[in-house]
Amino acid sequence: MEPRPVFEHPDLPEQSRRRFLLISYHFPPDTSIGARRWETLAHFVRERGWGLDVIMRGGFRPDRERMQRLPCGVRVYEVPAPVLAAKRLEHAAHRMLVVARGVLSRGGSSRAGSTNGADTPVTSTAGDDDGLANLARLTRFPREPRDLLRAYWAWVDHAYGRAWARSAAQVGLAIHRPGVHGAVISSGPPHMTHYAARDIARHTGLPFVMDMRDPWSQGQQLIDELSSPVWLVLARRHERRLVRDAALVVANTEPARDALRAVYPRWPDRFIAVLNGSDDYPIPPARHGHRFVIAFAGTIYIASKIRSLFRGAARAIERLGLTPEEFGFEFMGVAQPIARLAREEGIAAYVTEHPRSSHAAALEMLAGGAMLPVFGWPRTNCISAKTFEVVRFDAWVLALATPGSATECLLRGTGADIVPPHDIERIADTIVQRYQEYRRGLRPTRIARVRNFERREQARILLDAIERCAGSPLARG
Repeated sequence: MEPRPVFEHPDLPEQSRRRFLLISYHFPPDTSIGARRWETLAHFVRERGWGLDVIMRGGFRPDRERMQRLPCGVRVYEVPAPVLAAKRLEHAAHRMLVVARGVLSRGGSSRAGSTNGADTPVTSTAGDDDGLANLARLTRFPREPRDLLRAYWAWVDHAYGRAWARSAAQVGLAIHRPGVHGAVISSGPPHMTHYAARDIARHTGLPFVMDMRDPWSQGQQLIDELSSPVWLVLARRHERRLVRDAALVVANTEPARDALRAVYPRWPDRFIAVLNGSDDYPIPPARHGHRFVIAFAGTIYIASKIRSLFRGAARAIERLGLTPEEFGFEFMGVAQPIARLAREEGIAAYVTEHPRSSHAAALEMLAGGAMLPVFGWPRTNCISAKTFEVVRFDAWVLALATPGSATECLLRGTGADIVPPHDIERIADTIVQRYQEYRRGLRPTRIARVRNFERREQARILLDAIERCAGSPLARG
């Protein structure tokens, strides 16, 4: 029996319209950042004349309002998260451990029986690396008991993804219609999702398009729980198999595309770069007052970047003799200890934190910033999605980015102030220069006037490439 969609746009076009089949673990109503790319690309798919069938992970509360904002021609199917036998054993062992600790702790200290009660690994956040491991430093053999746990969690991570992909492939094959579906597309991470599209392509003859929102084996950093050579070996093995079978591999930055071409020189024309790009939804007009504000809303993963910014600002404050009424920071929804870092750098009075709020509230706060920072990932080929939003505001952009990184390459030549993240003196010099210009009456203007920043242009590059494999939406398969 054919699966029923959990969402079907009421204005679904006629059945003769050709369609793409998209396998994306994250998609609305999932609110994670991974859902954003194809949520917006769906509108451009519709403009090109295609329909879109989406298979995503189930278990989310229905968000009818958000789903109704999807373009007509979209159908959404859900596949529940799998439960691995290994995870059942893990949970059972955890419960037994909790009971055993409780028995042993009777009559003794209550600390002996304490547990965090988590079913998943706990991320280490020691130091300024925030639990991120450099893959280049992974050792081949375990050096401590935790390395064995990391190897196990790495295996579970891939096994879980493969299990979900098998279920998604079954749904995809059930809804596939010869002559109607023109291509099967997968979006990851999680990158094991690509197996679902590969398996569907093998059974149907559809071209397989592999969209990599982030690097896989070519990434340089990994969360602590998965930082094992086992994860890297599995990632390389699976990535090689999937790239071999793909008609098109899409990277989200040009450095990521070039890294893939270097690893797989047999297929250089198989890889393209499609950036996330800037949307064209309205943003509030600039509100530049007497106070020079550096504003940021969103997630910052690397605490050392904030520390560098605060240290540079502290030197600028000292040089110019600034007061909190003349200069300050505004943060919203940042999951880092902003207040503690500000105290340690001696600028607590200059920093204001706002709790996480709506997207509209975040845009209003950013509109009041004379300078908006961008925190690039160190030694990686990734670009924060926040970058494409920041560049739309009338504000100076201060990018703390490593030379040669994807963020630095993107912003090079745009007028953004690009500074290596640990060059405190240059950060201070940049803040001093922009503050003095601000006092002279100069006001910043947006830098996103380059066509490549636009999501529409990036969507054109992607859909042109897919249609070279699948044909036009009017041509029946």
